[in-house]
Amino acid sequence: MAFSDRIKELLEQGISVSKDLAAKAGEKAQDWGEKGYHASREFAAKAGAKAQDLGERGVLTLEIKQLENQARKLTGRLGAETYHAFAEKGAKTISVDTPSVKTLLAELASVKEAIEKREADLRSRGT
Repeated sequence: MAFSDRIKELLEQGISVSKDLAAKAGEKAQDWGEKGYHASREFAAKAGAKAQDLGERGVLTLEIKQLENQARKLTGRLGAETYHAFAEKGAKTISVDTPSVKTLLAELASVKEAIEKREADLRSRGT
């Protein structure tokens, strides 16, 4: 075999090895890219779910605070109604059956129930 033929054969082998190496490197890069893509998608899904859960917890907490404020206002109205009955109307007694008191107590019970429900929802979410 002539020297030039031998050089040509070695160059062809080198090109073949380089092509194989490039193909394997390309496959490996594609595999890593796919793994990275899937990991990123999984991370984004988990992060989205966590953000949604935190948002829902925040909404529940806000609703609880609003309901507690509403309960304070109702308690203030109950006190004002009691004062009004005794001081301004001259009532000797009031009871839970007094119409205005009965209405306010029913509203307070409803608000208390709503607070307890949201607090249970919040606890069930792991806070």
